[in-house]
Amino acid sequence: MINRRSLRVKVLQLLFSYYNQVVYKEDKKKLQLEISKQLHQSILDIEKPYFEVISLLIVLKNINEEKKQIAKKELIKKSTSRFNLSENRIINFLEKNTQIIDGLIKHKNGWNTKTEKIRNWYNILLQEELYKNYVTIEKPKFQEDFDFLQNLIVKFLFKNKDIQKSFEEENIFWNEDFLIIKSMIKKTLKTLNSSNFNTFATASLSEDIKDDIKFACSLFDCVIDNSTEYDGHISKYSKNWDIERLSLMDRIILRMGIGEMVNFSNIPVKVSINECIDIAKNYSSPKSGKFINGLLDVISLNLLKEKKIIKTGKGLIDNK
Repeated sequence: MINRRSLRVKVLQLLFSYYNQVVYKEDKKKLQLEISKQLHQSILDIEKPYFEVISLLIVLKNINEEKKQIAKKELIKKSTSRFNLSENRIINFLEKNTQIIDGLIKHKNGWNTKTEKIRNWYNILLQEELYKNYVTIEKPKFQEDFDFLQNLIVKFLFKNKDIQKSFEEENIFWNEDFLIIKSMIKKTLKTLNSSNFNTFATASLSEDIKDDIKFACSLFDCVIDNSTEYDGHISKYSKNWDIERLSLMDRIILRMGIGEMVNFSNIPVKVSINECIDIAKNYSSPKSGKFINGLLDVISLNLLKEKKIIKTGKGLIDNK
């Protein structure tokens, strides 16, 4: 499932895009609106590759089914276990499940057995040990079908460089979204580990997607609308540092930290600062985390004194 960390990273990425473009644009508000809409859509689109991964399982199974039909014409009969994939109980269930069908239709998935890259991936799969081991089993039991499916996803689909590159080319946010997709797929797998499938459910992207989108878009807009004010705080409390010497990434993270502390009364100051520290460690320089920690700490203390940061709700009033 998507979480606030993922949302903050998306905001960071699109703020970075905005600030890199705005110097070339006359209509800044139009650009802000366009990128805000992109942020909104990028959150909704996280669900798409979740269904594409499931679709990929089905298409690989259907290619194996094609091979099985062709093999019926062979004069010399070989072991039928080489077509275990076409008989996999779990994938066959997913192919017929209405939740999966509806999700594939919703996201306009167009992968099929004629998709060239998937046929190439199928040929690569044939050389994998997990596949070779599976096709040695005569009439696999349900647990063996499930174990193969799990290995197929975790050890092949999630690790093959060509497959990952394909998803990355389709989605500029893939590196971040991938972690969410993995979590959703693993959650789905847990609901499939029953031969009657009575516990099956597709994974939900969010418990409240409208609230998640509202949080992300509000943070995005408040940073842009108040950049001058936030930069004033940064300049005032960054001793011996000219704000222009700060990298754009560090400035954006600092602006996000201030914006979140000032505008979101239900989020503790310490949470906002810690999130900015972790994001800085992953997306800026090695020393940025420590620098941002110290500066946001000083800024937050002063803004609390000035009553520009006001926290409400149980456990949020005292954030010192």
